[in-house]
Amino acid sequence: MRYWFGGAFACFLALFQASSVEQFHVLGVAPNLMLVLLVAWLVVRGLDDVLPMVAVAGITSGFVGLQTPGLVLLALIVPIALVGAVRELHVIHSNAVLVLALVAAATVIYESILLTGVMATGGVFDPANGLMAAVVPATIVNLAVTPFVYVLMRFAKPQDARRRLSY
Repeated sequence: MRYWFGGAFACFLALFQASSVEQFHVLGVAPNLMLVLLVAWLVVRGLDDVLPMVAVAGITSGFVGLQTPGLVLLALIVPIALVGAVRELHVIHSNAVLVLALVAAATVIYESILLTGVMATGGVFDPANGLMAAVVPATIVNLAVTPFVYVLMRFAKPQDARRRLSY
């Protein structure tokens, strides 16, 4: 049941991202609520819970956002899988610090993959300017949005079933 809810929520958020969030630009970029939500969901619920959402979110974002669907899916899967492996190592014990670090890393990877895709398909080959004009501002904006999304995800986390019946 959680996969159905998560997939439906990811589809809704992809529609919301493409229709509304893309209209608001801060520092020249729009916040990527989908990526921030997926990383927050990863920190709160785990890697096995977020991977079906990544597939739904990547395909839906690609089609609805008029982007290359395979590139968006690849740009979502790679950072989520990498930061999911870092999460499973339990290197950072504070979830609040962990979600900020993982959102920063995932945003850099996500935006770098999209930037590489643009340069490979005929865009201007200027990686330094692309990093300074797109990747760095996107990281800052996503980090600013992260605490709000993380708090909402903490409230959405179900109770631990192992401790419910113990005395």
